[in-house]
Amino acid sequence: MMGDFTVLGAGAMGTAMSYVLAFNGYDVSIWARRKEIADQINKERENSEYMPNVILPKKVHATTDLKHSVTITDKIVLAVPSHTVHDLCERLSKYKLPKPQWLSVVKGMDVGSRNTISEVLSEKLHIREDSIAVLSGPDFAVEITQNQPTIGIIGCKSNHTASIFRKALTTRYFLIKVTNDVKGVEIGGILKNVGAIAIGIIDGLNLGDNTRGLVFSRYLQEAVEVGTKVFHAKEETLLGPAFLGDMIATAFSYKSRNRVIGLLASKSITEIPRQTFIAEGRNNAEVLSTLAQKNNLNVPVTKFVDSVLNGTKPYIAFNILWKNIKKEADSTVFSKHF
Repeated sequence: MMGDFTVLGAGAMGTAMSYVLAFNGYDVSIWARRKEIADQINKERENSEYMPNVILPKKVHATTDLKHSVTITDKIVLAVPSHTVHDLCERLSKYKLPKPQWLSVVKGMDVGSRNTISEVLSEKLHIREDSIAVLSGPDFAVEITQNQPTIGIIGCKSNHTASIFRKALTTRYFLIKVTNDVKGVEIGGILKNVGAIAIGIIDGLNLGDNTRGLVFSRYLQEAVEVGTKVFHAKEETLLGPAFLGDMIATAFSYKSRNRVIGLLASKSITEIPRQTFIAEGRNNAEVLSTLAQKNNLNVPVTKFVDSVLNGTKPYIAFNILWKNIKKEADSTVFSKHF
């Protein structure tokens, strides 16, 4: 039996995507890694671990059979943590897929290859670029299911592929824009993770609103520079929902796992079991810092986050950041001979 859509991943975002698709009348197969989650969805219409108090429509059916889930449809939504995508693609490469169109809602990158998720899909599964779309924006999963108004942005080289997912996911309160700037959308969702961790650390150190505003604006500057110069994203894409809108949402909300990672890191708590608390930014800060250095870009906030997550005492790391900021400020002083 063919289904309309398959969602790979039964975490918060995978559950929310399944909810919206089914709400819009589509039959949805959601693949869960764990049997207990699939059973609960099928029997109780709920995923209490990742999306409590949300009743899923009857058109959502959960399975742990990966091969079945990807061969019953030609439209797949990828919603697994970024660090699992490589291994998942290895498994999927063994199956004969019906030339599906893909939408990635993964806000992270493959640390090993330093590729974006769309690049991993293209390389590992030999999928054409115009069959892959990516989604970003201020889109907390639980708020989507609660009909809190927001806009997502889909990046895709093909208007046909983008339109399929735009039509399927748009609701009265979840609006979706489309752009051909795939890198802008995808890297925006990656960059905002690091910014959210940075603000979490600053708030955890009780450094005040002024410092938060300063660090936020400094990170915005370096993130746009990294996005445009390293990844060749369009600035206007980054300054829209894909990055800036998403970062504002995640940097200041306790719903944000990356912000909470920053709050914990401010107390030198960085060893958090990945299977119980996933935050994409932990994996991406070091990669972004390395790529920026290779391109001779100054990214003090990214380095601040990376150093804290790798064990530097938070106040020591902030003092280094502050020295960099002071140096930048001093460099703007007019010469006495001006």
